Amino acid sequence: MKSNPKTLLVAVATAIAVAGASPVAVKRASDTTVVHLNQCSGSPQHFAQGVLYGVNGTSPPQSYVTDLGINYLSEGGAQIDAQPAGYAASMASYQRRFNQLLGGYQRMRAVGGVTIAKMADLYGADETTDSSFVWPGDNGDWTKWDAFVQQLISDIKANGMTAAYVLQLEPWNEPDINFGGRPQSQFNELWRRTTVALRSAFGPNTSSYLPIVGPSTAGNPGYNNGWWNSWLSSIQSNGGTSVQPDVYNWHMEGGLPNDPIPPAQALPAYVRNYGLTTGIGIQNNEFGVREQQVPGWAAWFHARYERLKFNALRGNWARGAALLDSLADLLIKNSDGSYSETGEYQVYKFYKLMAGAPCNTDSGSSIDSYAVGATNNVTALIGSENFSGTWNVNFQNVNSYFGSATQVKADLIYLPYSNGGVVNGWTTSSTKTLAVSNNAVTASFSVANGQDAYAVRLHI
Repeated sequence: MKSNPKTLLVAVATAIAVAGASPVAVKRASDTTVVHLNQCSGSPQHFAQGVLYGVNGTSPPQSYVTDLGINYLSEGGAQIDAQPAGYAASMASYQRRFNQLLGGYQRMRAVGGVTIAKMADLYGADETTDSSFVWPGDNGDWTKWDAFVQQLISDIKANGMTAAYVLQLEPWNEPDINFGGRPQSQFNELWRRTTVALRSAFGPNTSSYLPIVGPSTAGNPGYNNGWWNSWLSSIQSNGGTSVQPDVYNWHMEGGLPNDPIPPAQALPAYVRNYGLTTGIGIQNNEFGVREQQVPGWAAWFHARYERLKFNALRGNWARGAALLDSLADLLIKNSDGSYSETGEYQVYKFYKLMAGAPCNTDSGSSIDSYAVGATNNVTALIGSENFSGTWNVNFQNVNSYFGSATQVKADLIYLPYSNGGVVNGWTTSSTKTLAVSNNAVTASFSVANGQDAYAVRLHI
């Protein structure tokens, strides 16, 4: 979350055509993604099915959470009450925010999901603070922050939230841009003392291991990021691996395309340079700017995180009460209090329902795919960086699922944006027969609006 606020249409004319076995070599008004059907294994893990905030009490109904298979929630009660708020203001405000966290935790536990506790929200720093807010460590005084950390530890234990791994603890949100203009050394000290306290209470190799997530920056890690260099250097000098994160986290909400792959691939070597490890993994617990919250981008992000194989949570650009509702705008809240589904909701639902073994895929220049294979049935969900033109989905090693078949049928499935309006499902636009050539087929179709998403299903 940053500080700025954030009827099914008739399917567009499309066609599936027979193509050669190899991806298009020269791309003019087309792009190609490749699905390797001889490289499918395991079961779907739904790595990109988390949300930032988006629930409050029983709103929206739990049936929507279950329908989408939401498996990660980041919560801390941000903006549930007006400033001054949180522990920094009063125990009453802190308790309201903690109860919001607890409610979200209970909803995630009901579906086997994970909750990330946003400690900055609980303390009161939810990006609505004013100049009177006293930041942790101001004038060298850590008394209130330390007391807050101990209060949170006590409340987590008292409310039975200590089952290993299902609650993660995030000391601060976007400290590189949201720490009151204080020196970075002040945040670095907050990180050190907080991780020491949390590890003492919920350390590794115990039945109550609660992983620490961070630093949750707005900027990507890398040698050219001075903030990250300073933070890692501070960790190296003040405890090393004993105070590093269990889960490295940053947000993908900067300039387009917000591709998570380059920084994630670079991170292991980068942190090793400071004598640190990658802990138990990586996370992006906020991804996508507002203009990327459309079906086409959503399917593209799902493909990227499936390739990376780590969890990610959809960003939330709402404000006030809306921040804690509507599953981060996957739903539309109607004037009578009921909810309607969006085109993006349908992408998340389609993704959740894809059954089979996940397959390795290759992205194109602007399109990407997530695919699963099952007996005589293969499905690929395709999204793009808002690319309009001809989309090609090349399926290699067709015999892995269709044996000696000389042809397969291909359904083209349309998941429209519909200008952000109500979309009640997806439609099969066409079914064509594709001839198998050199053990491959390519489904090609014309896309007029790159904000839409598509799927291709092969079957006999």
